[in-house]
Amino acid sequence: MQTATRDVLYYTHSGSNPPTMTVKPGEWFEVETQMNRGPDAAVVPDDIRELYNQYRSDTQPTDRGNAASGAIIVEGAQPGQVVTVHVDTIETHPVGWTRYAGSTGAMPGYLGPSNIGPQFRIVRIEDDRIIWNDRLSLPKEPMMGVIGVAPAKDEARHNGWAGEWGGNFDIQEVTTGAKLSIAVNVPGALLHVGDMHARQGDGEICGGGGIETGGKVKLMAELGPKPAEMTWPRIENDTHIMTTGQGKPAEDAFRIALSEMILWLEADYNMSQGEAFMFLAQVLEARVTQFVNPSYSYVCKVNKEYLR
Repeated sequence: MQTATRDVLYYTHSGSNPPTMTVKPGEWFEVETQMNRGPDAAVVPDDIRELYNQYRSDTQPTDRGNAASGAIIVEGAQPGQVVTVHVDTIETHPVGWTRYAGSTGAMPGYLGPSNIGPQFRIVRIEDDRIIWNDRLSLPKEPMMGVIGVAPAKDEARHNGWAGEWGGNFDIQEVTTGAKLSIAVNVPGALLHVGDMHARQGDGEICGGGGIETGGKVKLMAELGPKPAEMTWPRIENDTHIMTTGQGKPAEDAFRIALSEMILWLEADYNMSQGEAFMFLAQVLEARVTQFVNPSYSYVCKVNKEYLR
């Protein structure tokens, strides 16, 4: 099985990034992801510093985030198609971190800059549990914060952003068993993969948001024609179909994801737009998953039991 390593990391999604690997449609491959930089080692507690330093380094850039492994060519991918990325196993490092720098858009303004000051926590990850402290552990629920393709020709987007090209959506459903479909913009698609989290709550409110970690993820890409009505990435798993949107304010992200779902139901499930809208008023599941990036992420979901 081919592996995209951390030897070459990119901080933008761009068709100008030299490819690092080529995969065939239907071929399973692995991607090693780099843990984001995190707090400097000097301030990390002594009992965990050695483990922490095995997976990150103070030499990583301080002004960049979400290092992506790849760009990975999907053989035969062309504009006018979608690449559907199947997510299989996600293996995290045995350590992670989360941090609040002192200001995010999620902190209520009446609390001042933060009222709590900068915060961080380094955690061990053992036996599928995140060891928060000596009294509390959380179940590991790994996800991929960043999976995207190169945007339109001659365009580059920092990995902090997400959009029609995918990127930094920070949607927890991008995990084992998910299929993420993204429109291809450049020949080869150029997959960029990174920002692994051991878990994340909705909103990613503290900015260094979920339990930031790295590790290996097993992926496979398939190609198909792009549906005429599809603009933004779609997610599917065993139980739900999902649409995504990014925008600011958050209601714009919701409207994007909602309109994408209405168009999908019209095209594939024999509903008029009016019926789809009224149907969604009864069954729609929707939430903001990320509230601290340059624009906000929304996911809209419909349980497949209503679509049989």
